[in-house]
Amino acid sequence: MDALENKAMTPPRQPSDAPERVARGPRTATPLNLLVVLASVFILVVWLITLQRIAFEREQALAAEMKANASLAIAFEQQVSRALKAAEQVAAFVREQYRLQGRAIDLRRWVEEGVIREEMFTIISVVDEHGDIVSSSRSTGPVNYADREFFTAQRDARIDHLFISQPVFGRVSKRWLIPMSLRIEHADGRFAGVVVMAISPQDVTQFFQQVDLGAQGLLELSGLDGVVRARKIGARSEFGLSGESLAWFQRQKQRRTDDFYDSGQGLDGVARIVSYRSMADYPLMVTVATAYDEEMATTLQRRTTYLLAAVGVSLVVMLFVGVLALMLVRQRAATDALQGSEALFRATFHQAAMGIAHISPEGRILRVNETFSRMLGRPPERLQGGNIFDLSDPEVASAARTFLREQLASDGGALSPEIEKTYRREDGSLLWVCEAVSVVRKRQGHPAFLVLVAQDVTERKRLEARLSHEAQHDALTGLANRVRFRQRLDQALDAVRGQEQLCAVLYIDLDGFKAINDRHGHTAGDCLLQMAARRLEGCVRSSDMVARFGGDEFGILLASLHSRQDCAAVALKVLDVLAQPFDLDGHPARISASVGAALYPLQADNGADLLKQADQAMYVAKHAGKNRFHCAPE
Repeated sequence: MDALENKAMTPPRQPSDAPERVARGPRTATPLNLLVVLASVFILVVWLITLQRIAFEREQALAAEMKANASLAIAFEQQVSRALKAAEQVAAFVREQYRLQGRAIDLRRWVEEGVIREEMFTIISVVDEHGDIVSSSRSTGPVNYADREFFTAQRDARIDHLFISQPVFGRVSKRWLIPMSLRIEHADGRFAGVVVMAISPQDVTQFFQQVDLGAQGLLELSGLDGVVRARKIGARSEFGLSGESLAWFQRQKQRRTDDFYDSGQGLDGVARIVSYRSMADYPLMVTVATAYDEEMATTLQRRTTYLLAAVGVSLVVMLFVGVLALMLVRQRAATDALQGSEALFRATFHQAAMGIAHISPEGRILRVNETFSRMLGRPPERLQGGNIFDLSDPEVASAARTFLREQLASDGGALSPEIEKTYRREDGSLLWVCEAVSVVRKRQGHPAFLVLVAQDVTERKRLEARLSHEAQHDALTGLANRVRFRQRLDQALDAVRGQEQLCAVLYIDLDGFKAINDRHGHTAGDCLLQMAARRLEGCVRSSDMVARFGGDEFGILLASLHSRQDCAAVALKVLDVLAQPFDLDGHPARISASVGAALYPLQADNGADLLKQADQAMYVAKHAGKNRFHCAPE
């Protein structure tokens, strides 16, 4: 790859003996006409070389800037994509909790307690089917959103993905914001409202602060509907404008990605080098552009120098030896400038905020930047020359090879260029990355090498795991909640269905808990519930499950039993362990339990009915005097 880059950055050389042949001509030729012909040919050669050089350097500089802008567009696209996916995950989590808690959901308390930690979102709200706010992370008062685009779009179309609205002036925040919404449905599929969150257009273009796009540089996020969500030009921010007339929007209708030169007539008259990308998962496109005059200043300056040099050579043909020497000096200066540009590129490559690696189509690492090296915890010299797949566990490496083959075989439009995968650091710890892959191809279309842009998403993965655990477990006791219990119950029924085995559910209600809670306080009550949970866990096998349904109600799933007596034995054990006194900070307390049981397939043939039968059996036990066990009748 270095050979390819050097070849691209090194200008073509004139044959070393050409000046000598021209220099010898006037000294050896005596006729005047021969001298004139030689001088004319020399001037013609000089001008041809000069014009070719100007065109070559402009093409190379423009290609280098397009490549740099393309890399920045990829990075900006990944940043926006990660932000939208984080928004969608938070919205889905809020929606699920709203389904469970209804109007009791308290988003403001969640933000204060750190359950929702995404600071990028200005406000998060739950809106019912009439457009009224049910709960919000801010104090709102009575506010109705029934006329907003984010509400009507979700109401009128049954979609289950994040809708990114056009910028609006917020009725709560009193600021211009970009709303994003997720549809909420009733159990029968009817529209039940939306989860809506908002982000400032200025926050979208914060990427502008991380890279130097120049005084006239442009960074833009727009929808495929032609409306600009956020745009940054130098220090100026814009949003909500129409982008239909812009060249990159028109070109996007024919292709997903492109790099080109734009005259700027459709915007502000500033010529720019533009790179844009259509996002794979959202109807959005990102655009990165740098001012042509700013980025090509050195090349334009050299063009003027070349022209002046050619004019000088033409005027002093008889002194061409001195002119030739001058051009050699200028040629050397141009070569030094190109080498300086290459050094600048290498410095930018290594100082990028994201990990970047160039690899061969077979997976051999050609080069890495400092960020990639730090992420892996390995020095660059140990990474270079190795195989990228050796840095992951075998099953991850196999999936990565398949993904790489698909990218090499694709034309770049059908597949997502992004994958989430893991690496093993030097110390053995796991590194999660969101990795974008771009294929650099030769003129014939064959792949030359691949560019990997990796962003560390380890903390996001930890957050996802934590949110998933909290959604299925009771916060006080650490036991599974009702949702997780139902999932595990259905799995257990599938496992024993058709087998000569039984599956049982014990429904447990603590007798006397309210009196202890009133006498000793809620803190002591919570402590008793935690101790009761631990005792219940000691009554079952590792293949069984204990869950807290809420309040002082618990459930036990006995995954596989040989007889009804096995179920009764566990129930009696539960009664015995819960009847033992509890130590509440030095004060002994006693409770009992009412236990109901139902067995599959004797009392019910599905999870919902089995749980219902066990619940009814528990009430029979409670009405019969408590501290006893009752099994549902067949």
